[in-house]
Amino acid sequence: MKRFVANGSYFFNNMFYVYLLLTALILVSGFYYWRRSRLSAEFLKRAALQVHYRFHHLENDEREYGKSKNGALLLKVKRTDQDTRNIVVKDVIMDHACLSVSLDQIIMITFPADSNQAYEASVRFRIRGAVRKPDFLSHHHATVIGYITSEKSGRVPFRIKVGMLEAEQVSQV
Repeated sequence: MKRFVANGSYFFNNMFYVYLLLTALILVSGFYYWRRSRLSAEFLKRAALQVHYRFHHLENDEREYGKSKNGALLLKVKRTDQDTRNIVVKDVIMDHACLSVSLDQIIMITFPADSNQAYEASVRFRIRGAVRKPDFLSHHHATVIGYITSEKSGRVPFRIKVGMLEAEQVSQV
């Protein structure tokens, strides 16, 4: 009889630690989610970002647009706060395992004087594996990580997840 009670108390002591571990896990994940949403809200107060993609043409055939495995992501930024001086992009992460972004150095996106539209910046990407449909990237997101430099606040870090749009095709005559 004592053996059963001892085993039962052992079980309840272990369950206490399991509940303690689950509570700690929930608190840490809640803090992580809150921090990520705060970082993207800080960016959205100061600027708006659009990510467009463009595939490189294959040399042998002009009709094969979108069949290439290489391309560029175009980052278009528009500032909503005049205090924003420039935006520094430290990393770009794609949400699919076969998409690889090549960011060799940080990118600084500056704003011309008295303009809300910034100069465009581009980042190279590569698709690993089988070649996909041309609209494959339209269904995925890019996470852009960096910081905004402003006159009053200094460096304000951000992490924002943005959907991708296809870049307009420029016809060469």
